[in-house]
Amino acid sequence: QMEPSSHPIGLDGNSIPDTTLESSIHLVSCPLGTIPIWRSEQHYPIVDIKELTQQIYTRNITRNNKNNTASLAGLSRGQDIYGTTVSINVYDPEVYGTQDKSGGLTTIISGYSFDREHTNAVGVGWFVWQSNGGDKAARFHIFYDNGQKQCFDLKCPGFIHTSPNIPLGGKLSPISKYDGPQAHMNTFVYQDTNSNWWVKFGKESTVVGYWPGELFGYLKSKGTVGYWGGLVEGPTIKYKPPPMGSGHPASEGDGKAAYVKNIKIVTRDHQLVTPMSREFDVAVENPKCYSVAHKSDQDGGVHANWGGSGDCTL
Repeated sequence: QMEPSSHPIGLDGNSIPDTTLESSIHLVSCPLGTIPIWRSEQHYPIVDIKELTQQIYTRNITRNNKNNTASLAGLSRGQDIYGTTVSINVYDPEVYGTQDKSGGLTTIISGYSFDREHTNAVGVGWFVWQSNGGDKAARFHIFYDNGQKQCFDLKCPGFIHTSPNIPLGGKLSPISKYDGPQAHMNTFVYQDTNSNWWVKFGKESTVVGYWPGELFGYLKSKGTVGYWGGLVEGPTIKYKPPPMGSGHPASEGDGKAAYVKNIKIVTRDHQLVTPMSREFDVAVENPKCYSVAHKSDQDGGVHANWGGSGDCTL
């Protein structure tokens, strides 16, 4: 399948009313029938999905687990979900360990509430992740978990990459500057009528590819929880958490703290709708390190700021 079997009602190529700079990937031009594959010698799971989902479900409760290797700060929504659009502010925070990562993402999850060992999830976002990218640049990544394995980009079978122009793992540009020009990446993840989960990128909603519905158990029918915001993950986080987002607290607001905005939701009847901010919970794993603020309703969709300086005790 090279194109989605359906498109949500209410989506058009210029549906995001925003004049902020768009962070995009340097496009390549592969011959018809081929795709760009960005090579890396490293292979690490992009996130611990089971830990991430537990943190989303516990929302703003600090569990003080000294063994945590991940921390998040963003918004969660515990209702049935069949897709989402979002604009994610892109920064390049300083990450200390080469295997650690810091980024912004959206994730759709199913199965955790009744089968924690076989949670399903799909996710799209950006990460600064030196051991994978070979540098400290913000790069575009996707990932999934089907309860049996976790995989990012094209490191293992699962995602069907159909775009000859958009490389997974590609470097994003421009990057936001603290108290300066801001840039974000626009993403759209949704399920079509064949139960496949499609990824679209950019303001023009360019198709990147899809995860086949048969890859999943619980996500084959629907998602039950969504998450939008920041994530840090890796082995050194237990004793030296890195900055998240701009490296400044959410209370500083747009231009100084990272944001997610233009959040919309796809419903069961394939309608793209603007939800109310009261439907979202604040999810902060470690309030001493990171924060969320300014959850609000805006014309383009739900908005919130997230992030923090890190360098604290989890």
